[in-house]
Amino acid sequence: MTTPTVAQLSQALTSYGLPPPHPSFLTAILVPPSNRGLPPFPALVATAKHRLLNTDLTLPSILEPSAASLPARITDVAFPSRLLAYDVVVQVLGVEDTGRSRWDQIEALEMERKGETTKGREVIRVVAPEEEPSSASTQAPASTSQNSVEKSYGPYKLDLQDVRGNMAYGFELQKVAKIGYPPLMSIGCKILLKKGCKVARGMVLLEPGNVVVLGGKIEGLDKMWREGREKALRDAVGDGSRREGS
Repeated sequence: MTTPTVAQLSQALTSYGLPPPHPSFLTAILVPPSNRGLPPFPALVATAKHRLLNTDLTLPSILEPSAASLPARITDVAFPSRLLAYDVVVQVLGVEDTGRSRWDQIEALEMERKGETTKGREVIRVVAPEEEPSSASTQAPASTSQNSVEKSYGPYKLDLQDVRGNMAYGFELQKVAKIGYPPLMSIGCKILLKKGCKVARGMVLLEPGNVVVLGGKIEGLDKMWREGREKALRDAVGDGSRREGS
């Protein structure tokens, strides 16, 4: 059987909309484990895709130097409107639900921390695994409540970072599947901004036709964002109160 090449593996990944990986990133995947041969090519592609989606794209030797980045001055509000001239992959470093007040989000986080959530007008306690009764009928509400901890509100505002480390805001102009708070999407999730994606007054406008959520996460950043999310909301509310009172 012919050993796959770096070029073949790279081509397979870019067909998913991912940026071209650096050869050294792919070479490590093409080295067979000791005393065993390489797995089938589809398994190699799946491994490479998983690793790329869960890696910080700004790290050295992850992507080819030719990987596309956001245009210069993309955040310049002096540009009323323009379109991306090429596909760009970015990663999400922050998520904000602009459809709910900060206090509403803080209360939801407090309920989540206590293991409670709402269903209609009821408050349902999420039962810990060791406390779960054996009856299937009593387990169903707990499963339902877990799925509703993070309801889909929005529109969402995202902090986006390209492969060069440049930052930009993305705003959900129309509902885009898989965009929302974790666990719907994680910090470090990769998003493909397609050629023709609109940028208006420094904001990337996210619509179903020009955005593909590729998935993935950056473990350390995701954990840090989750742990600091409530404090960030409380700080923002405190800052707002001080400004109003000044």
